[in-house]
Amino acid sequence: MKNKIILILAVIVGLAAAGGIYTFLDGLKRTYVANGDFVKVVTARQRIPARTQVTPQMIELKEIPSRYINERAAVDINEVTGKIVKSDILPGEQVLRDKLAKDKEDSDGLSFVLQPGKRAVTVAVNQVSGIAGLIKPGDRVDVFGTFDLQGQNQEKASINSLLIQNVDVLSIDQSAIQSTDSQNAKKTTVSASEHTITLQVTPEQAQPLILCSEKGTIRLGLRPATDQDIIALPSLRANQLVH
Repeated sequence: MKNKIILILAVIVGLAAAGGIYTFLDGLKRTYVANGDFVKVVTARQRIPARTQVTPQMIELKEIPSRYINERAAVDINEVTGKIVKSDILPGEQVLRDKLAKDKEDSDGLSFVLQPGKRAVTVAVNQVSGIAGLIKPGDRVDVFGTFDLQGQNQEKASINSLLIQNVDVLSIDQSAIQSTDSQNAKKTTVSASEHTITLQVTPEQAQPLILCSEKGTIRLGLRPATDQDIIALPSLRANQLVH
């Protein structure tokens, strides 16, 4: 009986000691946090592979002693959510800003600029079809195509059709959408008579664009900055020009 009482007392003393240590450490942590020794940073809950879009389930805010925080670590969930990871991030690792692809910049590759489900397609244009080189990265354009269609009577008819509408211009020649300063801005205005334009399109839009650029001719139509309406425009045959 006496041994049982001693055992119970030992357990109680042990629990009390453990509770006291926990309370002390928790109070110490709160003191450090209050004194600014702990800072909340974004860390990975799981392994985030390269070229993965970050979701809220993959990350969390965690309090870390300030002396262990990387100066490039993100401190806000919103600045990480939705971004594309350029290299692997391990569980518990701080999410560094330079491991995230920046919006509308291709310094890490054009693939980081593309929206999900879109493709980059490059077409050749000249001064006329490319609107005299006045199109810049970030503009939106419609693409018209002209091609010959052979009818049942073996006669060819020239047809013009609105192939795709309201697509983003990613780059002009080698000048991409990241050009913002005065020096780079000069590169976006193309003066050459022959150049290329890279458009952001869906796979369904890419097919007629590529086919017509290979077998016919295309011409770009620059859209107003605020116009994103999709219009219904029937194809036009050459004989319709004569009434």
